[in-house]
Amino acid sequence: MPAKKQPANEEQGLSAGLTFEQALNDLEAITQRLEDGRESLEESMKLYEQGLKLKEFCEQKLKEAESKWFILKKQKDGSLAIEETPSDKIPEPSEVQGQMF
Repeated sequence: MPAKKQPANEEQGLSAGLTFEQALNDLEAITQRLEDGRESLEESMKLYEQGLKLKEFCEQKLKEAESKWFILKKQKDGSLAIEETPSDKIPEPSEVQGQMF
C-alpha cells in the first residue's frame, strides 16, 4: 500500500491546518525570543530552524494568494457568483464598473 502524501506544512514539521496568520504570529514570537537573547545556543538554533520553516510557509501562502483573484458578479436572479480570475487577466476597475453592486 503506498504511503499517504503529507501536506507540505506537515512535511516541513509544521502543524496540519496551520493558517498564514498563525504562522506569522508564531514567526513574530520566535523573532522576539531570539532578539531577547535569553535562549541557549541549542534552543536558539532550533528556534531559527522553525522560523525558517514558518517563513517558507508564509511565502508559499502569499504566492498562492497572489495567483488567485476572485470577482463577485451579481446574477440576473440577484444571487452572487464568484469567478476566479488568473492574476495575469485581472480586469481594470473601469472594465468591471457595471458589474459591481
